[in-house]
Amino acid sequence: MLLAFILVIVLVKTSLLGLGGISIVIAALSLLIIKLTSLDISMSHRLQFKRLFKVALWGHISAYLALFLKVILIDGFEDIPTFIVSHLILHHVLCATVAGVSVFLALRIYTDHRRTENIPSTK
Repeated sequence: MLLAFILVIVLVKTSLLGLGGISIVIAALSLLIIKLTSLDISMSHRLQFKRLFKVALWGHISAYLALFLKVILIDGFEDIPTFIVSHLILHHVLCATVAGVSVFLALRIYTDHRRTENIPSTK
């Protein structure tokens, strides 16, 4: 469980720094790690971590799709400064949103884990 939270922390840090490409790689590798290894995580927590990493992956991919769409819509050289400024703003807003959602989902997983850990078993 600790490795999954470490992966979330690294993902959030790279997202906040605006490193979308690295965040895509980290999210994809994290999905692969969650799928291929047993991290002593219950199935419900495993599914929640998968959802978290998928949200981060598709959030960052959508930022790059928006960039590609904006590149296609450039009419001439006079649009390039506007494109650069608007992309920087859009990119950092989307990366911060992905990081915020990832933190929120990680906190939900953590509180759910703590709640299920503290429930006494009845025999």
